[in-house]
Order: sequence, then C-alpha cells, then structure tokens
Amino acid sequence: MKKLALVLAIVFAGVMTSNAQVWVGLNNIGAQVEKNHTAFSFAPEIGYGINNQWTIALGVNYGFNQTTTEILGVTSKTTTNTLFLQPYVRYTGGTIGHKFFVFVDLCGDIALLDAQGAYAVTIQPGVAWKPCDNGRFTAAFRLCKIGYDHNIYGTDGFLLKGALACPSIGIYYDL
Repeated sequence: MKKLALVLAIVFAGVMTSNAQVWVGLNNIGAQVEKNHTAFSFAPEIGYGINNQWTIALGVNYGFNQTTTEILGVTSKTTTNTLFLQPYVRYTGGTIGHKFFVFVDLCGDIALLDAQGAYAVTIQPGVAWKPCDNGRFTAAFRLCKIGYDHNIYGTDGFLLKGALACPSIGIYYDL
C-alpha cells in the first residue's frame, strides 16, 4: 500500500511540474426577477490544463428558483434549490486564427440535493476566445448539450439542448 501511495505521489508531482496551468472561472451566472418568479444560478469552476489539448475541470452549479402563485386569495410559494457537481474533460481540437479555439467537453452533471440520483452525461462543443496572446483571460462559449439525461434537464433519455443564439458563456482566469 505504501508503494502505491509513493507511485501516485510521484506521478502527481510529475504532472504538477509539467507544462500545465491552473485556472478558475465562472461558467454560468444568471438571474431572473419577475412579478411572481425569482431565480438565480451561480457556477464557479476550477480546472487544470494538462497540455495545449487536454484540460480537466470541476464545477459546482447552484440554482435557486422561487415561484409565487395566488389562487382565490391564497398565496403559496414553491422554492427549489439545486446543487450539481459538474466534472468535465475538455479536448481542444484546433484553432481559428490565433485567438479562437474549437473544443469539445465530455461533461457529467451529478445532482447533490436530489434523493432520486439524477445525473446527465453530455458532449458540449464550443469555441474559446483568448483576446490577448499573453493574457490570462479566456471566454468559452458552449453551443449545445448532446447526451443522456436522467432527470437533470427534465428528461429521462436522449438529450439535445441548446441554441446558437444563446450559448453558455464562461469566463476563465489563468493563475
């Protein structure tokens, strides 16, 4: 057992000292306030760039949704809190010019506040933009979700979700 721990420590040290970089960011932040509906979501991420093509990351997505209904003078509020763990692996496949990068993410969504074991496994293609060559900021646009959903996004089976007019936008900072 000690030999296995030593081997894992050496491999981890080698990976950490390779040409890799750690970044932090926000993949989703949003709010919606209406007369009878309030919602917001917040999804910080931390990632590790193994090399120029492969990245591993972990996100945590918190969502709050409250709806107020009034029927015959009786007011009721329905509140939902969601918390998802979102690990993913990103493969960067190519460039468009020298500031845009095409990528595809293999993502998992695991519900932590759901007693029914909701999860989803999706592929999410996108485009990343690094405005400065030596800059630390990157913006990433995920265009859609394709995969299998088990009660995360409202289905139990095949999932195709997204629109080119409203991508998921993430902002990342290299540490």
